[in-house]
Amino acid sequence: MRKFILLLLFLFTLSLYAQQSDFNRIDFWKADYTANQLKGEELYNLPGLAYGLTSQLTTEAERFRAIYLWVCYNIKGEYNLMNKNEHKRKKLKNSPEALQLWNNQFIKEVFSRLLQKKETLCTGYAYLIKELSNLAGLECEIIYGYGLANNIKFDNINSPNHSWNAVKLDGKWYLCDATWSSGFIDMSDYMFEFKYEDAYFLMDPTEFVKSHRPMDEAWTLLDQNIN
Repeated sequence: MRKFILLLLFLFTLSLYAQQSDFNRIDFWKADYTANQLKGEELYNLPGLAYGLTSQLTTEAERFRAIYLWVCYNIKGEYNLMNKNEHKRKKLKNSPEALQLWNNQFIKEVFSRLLQKKETLCTGYAYLIKELSNLAGLECEIIYGYGLANNIKFDNINSPNHSWNAVKLDGKWYLCDATWSSGFIDMSDYMFEFKYEDAYFLMDPTEFVKSHRPMDEAWTLLDQNIN
């Protein structure tokens, strides 16, 4: 009986980390190399960029890896945009119509800054990952919800404050957060520093949910009942 229980625990542990090892058979060097070769490309021709990043790669995982790394290597987080949006959303949290109007106006500024300067906040990162993935024939969604940063607890977040992506590879959904993978804001001068963090690339859902809570609980992917 004891051996049986130990076997169940072993199998359960394997299931928790299975997502992280789904692509161990794939060497991502070619995808990483491709992303590096196209470093500095502009965003005015997204179909061309998507083609350049993925046309020579054979698997869905490699194609998504090249897209993800390119975004993380080339798009800066912008502190003033983040701060401006956070301040305004707090101010308007009790005025739904005014908040919606602000969101509609602000999104135009976000995309303009992304296109012209390759600077953005989480919304821009998630949008770009989705667009490039879709252009490369990959199913990808933007997930809206709550992200923990600076030791804030979920209970202390009044409204959705973050967005990230879910991507479908070989028929299975995976989670990633290019915003948190790309780097960080140095609070001594409020400048962005590129520092790639691979942990948020296809992170196991059981780990991802510790810092990300989607508005739609189905997108925790703790139960893969999403078509």
